[in-house]
Amino acid sequence: MQWTVNSPDGAVELDVSLDEQGRLWYDVRRRGVVLLERSRLGVERQDASFHSGLALVAEPVPEARNESYAAVHGKRSALHELSTAATLSVRGRNGAPLDIEFRVFDEAVAFRYRFPCSSDGPGDATVTRELTTFAFAAEGRGWLQPTSPSDGGGPAHENLYTNGVPIGTPTVARSYDLPATFEVNGHWLLVSEAGLDATYHGTRLDPSPVGREYGVLGPDPDEGLGHGDVLATSALPWTLPWRFVALADTAAELVESTVVWHLAEPARIADTAWIRPGRVSWSWWSENASPRDLDALRRFVDLAAEMGWEYSLVDANWTVHAEEEIRELVGYAAERDVRLFLWYNSAGLNNPSTEGPRDLMHLPEVRRAELAKISSWGIAGIKVDFFHSDKQDGIAHYLGILEDAAEARVMVNFHGSTIPRGWERTWPHLMTLEAVRGAEWYLFGPSFAEEAVWHNTVLPFTRNVIGPMDYTPVTFGDALRPRLTTAAHELALAVVYESGLVHFADSPESYQGQQEGVREVLRAVPAAWDETVGLAGEPGEHIVLARRTGGTWWLAGINGPAPRPEVELDLGRLGLLCGMWRVVADGADRDEVAVSEVAAGEVVRVPAMSAGGGFVARLLPE
Repeated sequence: MQWTVNSPDGAVELDVSLDEQGRLWYDVRRRGVVLLERSRLGVERQDASFHSGLALVAEPVPEARNESYAAVHGKRSALHELSTAATLSVRGRNGAPLDIEFRVFDEAVAFRYRFPCSSDGPGDATVTRELTTFAFAAEGRGWLQPTSPSDGGGPAHENLYTNGVPIGTPTVARSYDLPATFEVNGHWLLVSEAGLDATYHGTRLDPSPVGREYGVLGPDPDEGLGHGDVLATSALPWTLPWRFVALADTAAELVESTVVWHLAEPARIADTAWIRPGRVSWSWWSENASPRDLDALRRFVDLAAEMGWEYSLVDANWTVHAEEEIRELVGYAAERDVRLFLWYNSAGLNNPSTEGPRDLMHLPEVRRAELAKISSWGIAGIKVDFFHSDKQDGIAHYLGILEDAAEARVMVNFHGSTIPRGWERTWPHLMTLEAVRGAEWYLFGPSFAEEAVWHNTVLPFTRNVIGPMDYTPVTFGDALRPRLTTAAHELALAVVYESGLVHFADSPESYQGQQEGVREVLRAVPAAWDETVGLAGEPGEHIVLARRTGGTWWLAGINGPAPRPEVELDLGRLGLLCGMWRVVADGADRDEVAVSEVAAGEVVRVPAMSAGGGFVARLLPE
């Protein structure tokens, strides 16, 4: 038996089949090109198997979905889901029911498993294994992130991605993290998950694919220092997270995907007026001891005020100061129209870090009291760090923080964290997450200066596709080794990378010492976008994109290891453009930029980019 679910425009076809052994399979075609073939569907529970011997209960009946909604921050402020939904119902050998929900978009396919109540009534169930696979139809390339070891500092989804390895290449790591990006048969695909709640754990891809077929794995038992169950358990009915594959003609088009938002639960916060994306001065990168120094913290508040940034972050170990001193700092910032974020250790039992404050975000009653207290001080938000677990209890920890922070009207930034899964739609005060090898690695890894040149160009097509990414960009200074990216490359990261909070990581002296064209961008660049358009590039090579806030368009590009000449770029998708582009591009040396103005129009000449170079341009009104 076979069923086909088509996308609204008919270009994407999802075929689902039940074979003679009672096993479920799916195939994906786009414009007639097979991209995934004979991939498995199914799941096993301790009390029921949905591996084989399945019997049909109800065929999938396609239904159109058409929904519009708004986002407080992200790559697009007005979102529109247009998809075809269908549900296939089967029973296992012991009569246990399973529903598989499908959604087919013009630019994605998605499915999830749902266990309705059994005939014996509600009860607890435990998933022991997921049978889902992603079997690619042809040879191609992959950009995948090997999972870091589950030691005291991991996993935190911060490894380097592979850079275009053949599909099916194994890793010595325990697994590959999501998301993973692939190019096959001239199409681009990104595999990830969405809609994860506290009834399940995060998942990853098998480190040893069978040919070109990747299986799905759960967490490592050692995550969270071994605390928490590895297997997920829940009462019935029970709905597991979505598995999705975003589809695009080009890598640049993949950057625009919003399917992870479409698959997430709608916002649970009615009044979002207090949730404000913004730019943040961050003292720790350039002065590690600064959170212990009130004078240093005031200097970074002054920097935020000078640049017109909305926030300043007070990082780890601020508790060396008396409460009254922190409240005075809050007042000092408020006088300058700047609000503060405070850092917290997520622990509990899940990590060994002694950085403080710790043990204030783990127990719900303690957490609620702390959030209510700092909210009364006027604190804008919290940065919560060191989670180190994607187990079910770890996921519940994240969501508990979000729920309690919403009640206190405190914004949230997760660090040392899991990946985005659309939680920013459900909880729009979740402004950003780390889960990336970002600028802090200039301080940790001696080789990062060399790696960043190509690694930075991979992230827009992989990690940043699925949600906000706290890379902490725009570091003009040097750390363990001199950086190999240009000043224009570093500046462009503020536009190329999307994050509801843009943490500018360098020092006041560094930013104040830049050319006026650079400072002008730093003062003007927004942290939330109304529209995002991918224009050119491939991971590991380069990217050029456009973003709009209100009536102002921004263009930005960053380049990998090979110099890239000046090229003409078609901007027809951006609509009628009038005025001038003010362009900040690579200058004569690493630390110099060249500022020019170019007439706007349907075609623009994108400046040449050096190895590790870049540019950023803002459309000036007529």
